[in-house]
Amino acid sequence: MFPMTHLRHTAAVVLASGLAGSALAHHGITGRYDASRPILISGIVTATTFSPPHPVLSVRVEQAKVADGQLGRPDEYFGPVSARPEDLGQVREVELSPVRMFYDLEAKVKPGDRVTLVALRNCLPPHQLRSTWIRLRDGEMLSYSRDWAPGVDGC
Repeated sequence: MFPMTHLRHTAAVVLASGLAGSALAHHGITGRYDASRPILISGIVTATTFSPPHPVLSVRVEQAKVADGQLGRPDEYFGPVSARPEDLGQVREVELSPVRMFYDLEAKVKPGDRVTLVALRNCLPPHQLRSTWIRLRDGEMLSYSRDWAPGVDGC
């Protein structure tokens, strides 16, 4: 029979391994984000989450056209930014890069605010949207210049 401390240690290792696998699958480390079709998400914030593993904004998409050419990070994309007709009127969740500058948005972004994001769709299920660029209601633009997930030229 194994001593109780050995069983606890084994259980802790198994639990940690399982959580690490979940975290890797959830984060962009294993994701492939379609940079050939950057997606315009512009509308009203309906909900926010500013807790790990990363900030998430839920946005009711209201605008179906690109307002100007200064959207996102063109060096990150292989194709032009465009709106998807199927997003209009829908609430879309967009994950932001898990970095301090986006966690700090908790004091600036509230439900009811208008925002514009450029998002990339994960080619792998559950096909989440992620963004490294946002324009706030006051016109301020924030961009994370380093990337946390690989962009691919089509899924």
